Amino acid sequence: MLKFELVQTTNIQLTICYNRKTDLKIGTTCGLTDRKPEFNKTCAKIELNEKFENKLKTVNIEYENFKRKKALTYTYFVVFLAIGIAIIVGGYLLGKYALDSGVISTVPLIIMGVGLAPLGMAFGTLNKHRQDIEIAKSKKDKIDEVLNEYRIEYDIDITFGKEIHGTQEVYAELKTKGIQ
Repeated sequence: MLKFELVQTTNIQLTICYNRKTDLKIGTTCGLTDRKPEFNKTCAKIELNEKFENKLKTVNIEYENFKRKKALTYTYFVVFLAIGIAIIVGGYLLGKYALDSGVISTVPLIIMGVGLAPLGMAFGTLNKHRQDIEIAKSKKDKIDEVLNEYRIEYDIDITFGKEIHGTQEVYAELKTKGIQ
């Protein structure tokens, strides 16, 4: 079983061919034939190596990590939504009480304005989680689509270990079927 550290990545290129060469004049060429790539959807000479397996593990680990944090994200959303609404309602009631007492004050408006901060935190966290999981799912779907083209099946067993000082231990065991 291999041990990985979970690292948030924002720009994973989902290309599995590591035989490509890049030249500023010619562009991208095949490292095996030294010509422009000539294939429809698949390449007969493709080599899927350890780099590919690590990329496959990383994409799946990232997706599973966002899925497992879903409940925590929704709890965070509900708590901060309740705090924000409570502060706004409290500011409103304070303003109504002050107005009924014959006092005009801007303090209730300031309190109600402060109540917007937890609301922003609640919705911001929820939106970020939704975007992150959508991006991770898209990456996983793209690599799965490529694997389907090559008729490669895989099963990955991901176990999340301890989180120490912000670094999450992740154990991933990958079993592939159909790699040439």
